Amino acid sequence: MGSIALNKLDNVIYTLDDWQKKLIGITAYCPVCDEVTKIKAEGSLARQTYFTHRKNSDCPTIKENHEKYALLPPSKRDEYNGKKIICWAKVNIHHLYSQCKEILQGKLKFNEFSEILDKANKKSIWFYTGLTNETLPYVLIVNYGVFPKIKGLRDAEVHYIFKKDAYSDDLFLKKRISHMFRITNQDIESIELNYTTINTTKSTAPYYLWKYVKEFMNTKSDID
Repeated sequence: MGSIALNKLDNVIYTLDDWQKKLIGITAYCPVCDEVTKIKAEGSLARQTYFTHRKNSDCPTIKENHEKYALLPPSKRDEYNGKKIICWAKVNIHHLYSQCKEILQGKLKFNEFSEILDKANKKSIWFYTGLTNETLPYVLIVNYGVFPKIKGLRDAEVHYIFKKDAYSDDLFLKKRISHMFRITNQDIESIELNYTTINTTKSTAPYYLWKYVKEFMNTKSDID
C-alpha cells in the first residue's frame, strides 16, 4: 500500500491527499510498476486510506516480491570501470558513507555500512556496465535490501528500489536513473536522485570509520 500515485494524463505523481481533492474519477497508476491502483478504506474512520494493488500483483513494493527484484550480479562485467569504481570508493570512503547515510535520512550505522560494502562485493555490483561514482550510493542502498527496524534509529523496516522496468536487464545503468522509491510497511515515497551534491573531494576518513571498512579496503582493485 502507499500514499502516492501517478496520473498519466499529466505524468505527475500525486499524494493521496491531493488525489482525493483534485483527481477523483481519474485512473491512478503505481509509479513503480505502472499497474492500476485503487483507493482503499476511503471514508473509514477505523482504517488508514491508501492506494492498493490488485490481488497477486508482482509489484516490487509488495513484501512478498522483494526477493524477486533483488539486484543480480552483472551478466556482462565491465572489469576496467569496476576497478576504477572500487578505487574511487576507497579514496572517498567517508564521503560514500555520508551519501548512503543521507539517502537513509541520516539513519545508518557504521556496521551497516560495512555490510552494505560486503553485499556489494558478494554480488560484484561494482562491475555493472554504466555504473558511475554518482550512481554508486543509490545502487549500494538498493542492493542491500531491507534495513531492519532498530530501536532509537528506525521506527520501521525500510528498503529502496528502482522502478520495476529497471530490473528487466542489468544494463539499466547505461540510462541515467532519475528516481528511486523508499518503501515502508506504511508508505511509498518517490525520491529524485541528486547527482549534484555528491562530494568527491579526497580526504582522510575519521579513525572510528576505519575498523568498519578495513575488509573492504583490502578488496582487489589494481587496474591492469
